[in-house]
Amino acid sequence: MFQRRSGALDKVRVGDVLVNKGLITREDLAWALLEQQKTKLKLGEVLIEAELVTDRQLKEALTEQKWRNWTAAALFTLSSFVAVAPKLVDAYPVAAVRQLDQNSKTRFIGGSNLTAFNSLPRETPHTPPSHYPVPAPLAMNPTVDSPLVGFCHPLNGLGYVSQGIRGTTHRGRMEYAYDLAIGIGTPVYAMRAGEVVGVQDKYPDTGGGPDKISKFNYVLVEHDGGYRSAYIHLQEGFRGKVQIKAGDRVEAGQLIGYSGNSGWSSGPHLHIEVQDPGSPYTFTQTEPFSVAGVCQNSTVARAGS
Repeated sequence: MFQRRSGALDKVRVGDVLVNKGLITREDLAWALLEQQKTKLKLGEVLIEAELVTDRQLKEALTEQKWRNWTAAALFTLSSFVAVAPKLVDAYPVAAVRQLDQNSKTRFIGGSNLTAFNSLPRETPHTPPSHYPVPAPLAMNPTVDSPLVGFCHPLNGLGYVSQGIRGTTHRGRMEYAYDLAIGIGTPVYAMRAGEVVGVQDKYPDTGGGPDKISKFNYVLVEHDGGYRSAYIHLQEGFRGKVQIKAGDRVEAGQLIGYSGNSGWSSGPHLHIEVQDPGSPYTFTQTEPFSVAGVCQNSTVARAGS
């Protein structure tokens, strides 16, 4: 969302919001920026005249842009944030990973807060940790101060936190969930070894409002002690690429799907949460958890491998 540069913050631009929402491509954005320079029109006016977006879509993107900038600025300046919310990352090393789209700025999560850091140069190689600690059994009764640990990053370090715990829609059962904004089709990896106890793949990547609250694609993986991690809003048709089903055993870092925009969603993102033990295909109360580095096996876990 933001990058730290000489003590300053790099604000989210409306063009990036439109790309993240899947309304335009990066090629569309590059063309529109050139047209903006030629015509001296606002970027939104160029996009509307070219019929790449509607007036309503532009207004929604501008609203989201303002909200993201305000939220990130608040997180950046609120030094006590991590004292009142579970950290998304724990004490294990975090390796930065490039965006699959080389024209995009790398966004990754590291340190003890939820801000993004500087992008990597294009030639920086993918360097996962040489050793990822074997996760200890998950303890019962996690708390904000002592969240569940031993989970690796489901997007291999990509994306940024667009909504954290107790956000606008993260209330009640979903109190300790995170949304990671990312483009459709980004590989999603199991955060911890376990058994697949739920898979759904039948809804389109059209997003929508509260009326789509139960119409999303997902994977549920059960871990030690019955806890399960949930990966929600997956891309329609991901099972045809991954061949995953309930009863399968997966390892940490194994490819389990692709990010999408199914269900109640204002734009492409991956919703992740860790839930209390429960019956298969049920969604139970979320618990505080933290994410360590990238998954050790995620560089080789690919569809069809």
